[in-house]
Amino acid sequence: MIKAVSAVILLSVFAFASAPAFGPYSWIDDNGGRIDVGYYGAPCIVDWNADGLKDLVLGQFSLGNIRFYANSGSNDSPNFTTYSYIQSDGVNIALPYG
Repeated sequence: MIKAVSAVILLSVFAFASAPAFGPYSWIDDNGGRIDVGYYGAPCIVDWNADGLKDLVLGQFSLGNIRFYANSGSNDSPNFTTYSYIQSDGVNIALPYG
C-alpha cells in the first residue's frame, strides 16, 4: 500500500514538472579573450582545487590535454585568467582525441 501511494505521488510530481528552459549561450573568456580549445570541448565546472570556488576543467581537442582554469572571482561572477594542464608526476594527462 505504501509503495503504491509513493509511486502515485512520484508519478504526479513528474507529470506536473515543467521542462527546463535554457537561455541563450554565452562565451567563457580568459583574460578578455574567448576560450577556444578546438572542436568538441567538454567543459566541467567543479571546485578542482578545493578552495570553495567553482573552477573550469576543459578538454582540449589538440593532443587530448585537459586544461584547468582556476576561478579567481566568485561563484556568482567567476573569473578565469589563465590555464595550466592537469598533470600526473609532471606529465600532462591526455585522453584520446580526433
